[in-house]
Amino acid sequence: MKLYYSQTSPYSRKILLLAKSLGLGGDVEIVMANPLENDPGLLAVNPLAKVPVLIMDGRAIFDSPLIAEHLLKKAEADRSSDDYLRQLDLQALADGATDAAVAKIMESRRTDAEQSAIWIERWDKAIERSLQLLEDQIESFRGTWDLGSMAVACFLDYLCFRHPDLDWQTAAPNCALWYADVSQRQDMVETDPRR
Repeated sequence: MKLYYSQTSPYSRKILLLAKSLGLGGDVEIVMANPLENDPGLLAVNPLAKVPVLIMDGRAIFDSPLIAEHLLKKAEADRSSDDYLRQLDLQALADGATDAAVAKIMESRRTDAEQSAIWIERWDKAIERSLQLLEDQIESFRGTWDLGSMAVACFLDYLCFRHPDLDWQTAAPNCALWYADVSQRQDMVETDPRR
């Protein structure tokens, strides 16, 4: 399997963490790609010019939730339980909040005159509400390391990495304690975008 990967992409990181946790890490060949540079190799496998992309069984699979499904299927993981639905819910929340955080970064790269205060406020509120829901649901993922909790960890680390001025830890202290613990995991350290 080949994984088109960007070190700073929280979605790529989530997929690599999942592959490692499923025992498939050794089967994954990492292909570094920068989606902002219209990398020809990436464009050849994904016309959307986004990462991650997984090449598996001769086909390109893109969009991290779909890639996760394929990896779980390959690993013959149980995807029929209520716990799996919990993982999907967490992934959807974390990915949506990550979308808002990424969009805010992209907006900040525009000139001041081009930036939209309305959209920035909407993204800020989406992040704020997501953090509150994660704080309320902390017991549903505390002590787990699965698709849902990995997505949450990648979201929280992305906030630390790209939005260091955002004091999310005060708003979500239980999540902050959980994050401080999981960020010390070897797989989190190995996939740290700051490396």
